[in-house]
Amino acid sequence: MLLAVSLILSYAENLIFSDIFLPGIKLGLSNIAVVVALYFFGFAPALLLGMAKSVISLLIVGRLSGLLYSVLGIVFSVCVMFAVKKTGSFSVFGVGISGAAAHIAGQLAAACITLSSLYPVTLFPVLCLLSVVSAAILYYPERIILSFLRKKNSFE
Repeated sequence: MLLAVSLILSYAENLIFSDIFLPGIKLGLSNIAVVVALYFFGFAPALLLGMAKSVISLLIVGRLSGLLYSVLGIVFSVCVMFAVKKTGSFSVFGVGISGAAAHIAGQLAAACITLSSLYPVTLFPVLCLLSVVSAAILYYPERIILSFLRKKNSFE
């Protein structure tokens, strides 16, 4: 169910944010499902969900050229979010922000590999700032969903 939700959110986001502001910049709505999976099911299911969402959504929109960017972004993101969550020192907000920054780092690593250049790293401060804003916006729906699911014991 989380995969279906993340694919729907990803598709809707592609319709809404189709390179309006900056190419490739999106809010990351589909990552709400990844955060929920991380909190309720753990590292491996969240990583598998994120990777499946990346591959399937790229197939749907016809942008397989972005596969390396998407997969490295989700791998970096889930690994960092898992580590930050595991410390127990951060709220969903801190976990989400760390994941957003790591996602950008993964995508920039893909860009460095693709372009055989370190130039994309110079974009990290600006893109990281945008990702923090995005994570702050997504925090509220994540918090509401996690709170609702915990109260209903839907996944526990």
